[in-house]
Amino acid sequence: MAAADDRTTRSPGDPSRTDELEVQDHELQPLFAPLAHFQTLILAVSGGADSLALMHLAHRWAGQNPDAPHICVATVDHGLRDGSRDEAEWVVAEARATGLDATLLSWDGAKPLTGVQDAARSARYRLLEQFAGSLSAAEERAVVTAHTEDDQAETLLMRLGRGSGLDGLAGMPASRPLDAASGQGVALVRPLLGLSGARLRATLRAAGRNWIEDPSNEADRFERVRVRHAREALADIGIDNDKLALSARRLARARDALEAYVDDLEAAARLDLHQGAYASLAFVPWQAAPEETRLRLLGRLIGRFGAQVEPLNLAQLEALAARIAADGFDGATLGGAIVARNGTEIRVQREPGRTPLPMLTLLPGASAVWDQRFRVASQLASPGPVDVGPLGSQGVALLRQQLDIGGFLPARAAATLPAFWREGELVFAPVIADLPAAKGLWSAERGQYSAEFIR
Repeated sequence: MAAADDRTTRSPGDPSRTDELEVQDHELQPLFAPLAHFQTLILAVSGGADSLALMHLAHRWAGQNPDAPHICVATVDHGLRDGSRDEAEWVVAEARATGLDATLLSWDGAKPLTGVQDAARSARYRLLEQFAGSLSAAEERAVVTAHTEDDQAETLLMRLGRGSGLDGLAGMPASRPLDAASGQGVALVRPLLGLSGARLRATLRAAGRNWIEDPSNEADRFERVRVRHAREALADIGIDNDKLALSARRLARARDALEAYVDDLEAAARLDLHQGAYASLAFVPWQAAPEETRLRLLGRLIGRFGAQVEPLNLAQLEALAARIAADGFDGATLGGAIVARNGTEIRVQREPGRTPLPMLTLLPGASAVWDQRFRVASQLASPGPVDVGPLGSQGVALLRQQLDIGGFLPARAAATLPAFWREGELVFAPVIADLPAAKGLWSAERGQYSAEFIR
């Protein structure tokens, strides 16, 4: 395990340079103010300089605030190289020596041969989210990472190389839901985006703290490492980290303004989410809006109803918007959603065929997220376990024998809705139950089962 220990091992540089001055106590309050309202903070600490500095600074900040949130440390052993377990255990020991609770999480199972860094990042966030989910759901929880101004600059350059649009070039947000689809309500917060890595290393040196040097940070086979090396050449012509991070902040400001216009377009187009069954909006006001606003609203709805977790491909979204505007368009799929134009109305709904809709079992008193779209629940007084799965064409046909739902809900959209089943028998269909045609049906079950659209 390679570690930098004090000023004798690394030159502290010119102390007059602000990017190499350690973080001062008076800076802690504005840095960590976005975290003050949470009850629990989970610091994601790898053992590198940035994350060890996050742990050190958060502990100092908590010492200034009697009402500070409970802080714990979580470190992930990815198992990708020899010694990774020892390093993870060292992080746990360092956290506990600092006076913080600490947990070691492991990425088990087979590892990919390609795309290793992306897979490791996905696994890390999944493990952190699972750990956060194991804590009290009654508390506001945040996973806190040590992304810096340097990371923001690298992210912008990588996305620029891929031809990203405004959202990509706006960089990493300071805060976002860790996984909105899970319904866990856990935030991901990055309080150090305004600080350079040089300042964080200076802070550790001043405190006499060690850190781990990950050899993969110098491996040119990884895109981020190549971009990091290219930054040095860019800095020579004035394109340095703080300028790139400044551009990302300004682009984020423009993105936020555009999102407000999208909200206005939702109202102008009379958007109706139909309790999560499908979305409908008027074609004419959508078509009359500026192209960027049209694209954003379309992408927002596909994200709500589709099965895709990753951001949509912008070129595909542009092509779909052009098709919708053309005469004769009758439907297409993108991102696990079906988009159709029916006369003067655009409809977006879940695509049922490509990815099978899930089936899960709920015990009395339990709740879960179904198909990333609905939080389903079974009350404690319900009579035993129940299966939650799609209503499906069979369920739609069964209901049509009892109800006239055709005038209220398209059959293909109804088939993708959650329904409660027991031993193959339909027990309750929550969204259907709210239709006027279903008045008087399932009177006993209405208080026992529920489904709430969470997107």
